Parts: sequence; C-alpha cells; structure tokens
Amino acid sequence: MSCIRSVLIVACLAFALPVFAGAPEAISGDDFKKQIFADDFSKPKLGKQWNLYKSSSVIKDGVLQGVELKDGGHAAVHQLRTEPYSDVELKVDLKFAGSPSTNLTFNQHKFKGSHAGHLCRVVVSPTKVTLRDGKTGVFNNAIFKKRRAKEKLTAEEQATLKRTQAVYPVKLEKDKWYTVTVRIKGDLMQAFIDGKLIGSLRSPGIAHATKDKIGLVTPKQSIHYDNVSVRVP
Repeated sequence: MSCIRSVLIVACLAFALPVFAGAPEAISGDDFKKQIFADDFSKPKLGKQWNLYKSSSVIKDGVLQGVELKDGGHAAVHQLRTEPYSDVELKVDLKFAGSPSTNLTFNQHKFKGSHAGHLCRVVVSPTKVTLRDGKTGVFNNAIFKKRRAKEKLTAEEQATLKRTQAVYPVKLEKDKWYTVTVRIKGDLMQAFIDGKLIGSLRSPGIAHATKDKIGLVTPKQSIHYDNVSVRVP
C-alpha cells in the first residue's frame, strides 16, 4: 500500500467515524411493512398532502422540479403531512440539476421544542451526505437563537453540535438519478444511496415519537424528485 493511499484512508476514517460509537449494521427495509404515502408525480398538480413553502416548483414530465422562490429568502420546501410516526423509511429518486444540495427532513407539526419543529434530517450533496439530529443539536431553541444572533456558543454547545451530526464523503454526478433512502429506527438514522449504506447517526432527538411531516428542501435551482415512498413498521 502506497504512503499516499494510506494517508487518504486515514483521512476518510477521521472524517466519517468519530461521531458515533461503533458501526451499526444496516437497518433492514423489511422492518417497514406499511406504506403510508407514495407519489410518482404522474398528475399535473401536487396532492392535498403536499404543501409548498417559498417555492416556485413545478411538476413537469412526471417529475417534481424543486425551485426556490425568487427573493423568497429561504430554500424551496415541499412539505408532506402524514399520520404520526416514530420509526420510518423515506425513499425518493433524485437528480442534481443545478442546486448544490437537498435536505430530506423529518419534523413535527407545531412542535415547540425546537425551531420550526425540526427534528432530524439528511442533507445530500454531490460530495457529502450529512445526518443531523436537529432537535438536540443545530435547531435546539437555545443554540438556534444564539447562532441566528451570531453569539458565541459555549464549549458544551459546540460539543453538542459535533455530537449530533455525522458527515460522510460521496461522489455523485450531476444530471444522474439516484435512489436515496433514509431509515429511522429508535435513535438511529441511516442514509442509503442506490441500496448502499452510506452512513449512520445515533442521537436522542432522532427517536422523537410523534414525527408527522417530511420535507424535500431545495436551495436555489434545481433538484428533480420522483417516486417518493414513505413506509412505517
């Protein structure tokens, strides 16, 4: 093994692994037997379970094309309301068509324990996948208010931010379709791309028992989405 290759391997391990103890086995898709939602965007308009926020998105050629509202000051959000759930599997086909990333979010409607009810999410970009526990981390009310006001976080708060997210390098092509799957079981959240486990995060906010919203969040323009499926145990 060359010296350069050794350094690269060590760098990748240092980048991905310190956020959680051990390497959990992949959560099985067989754990999710009840489908509570599916949409292939074959109809010209979004159904009643969807709600758009700061969005100029359209359905075109059987695909939801996520586009941020001009001068809206926020990424385009495609909010899906569902029956309450704790453990869940979200599967969606997506393609990068100009936007730098997408957020696949899990929230609770009107939950006041974190900013805007944000609980956990997976952020996918062409170069990395980030798993976040927002409830106890970046969207925790106290931390969020400090960050918005650009106040200095305490050492404990900074440690919390590190502990409540995990980042994994990937290499995804633009204008190519990928199937992204997020599975949540208890306090464990995992991200898969085309069936391959990319990374895991174990954190208490992930186990929030009454999630009831899912978001496909698109900054700028554009992410294309298709074949959204939501299953619970």
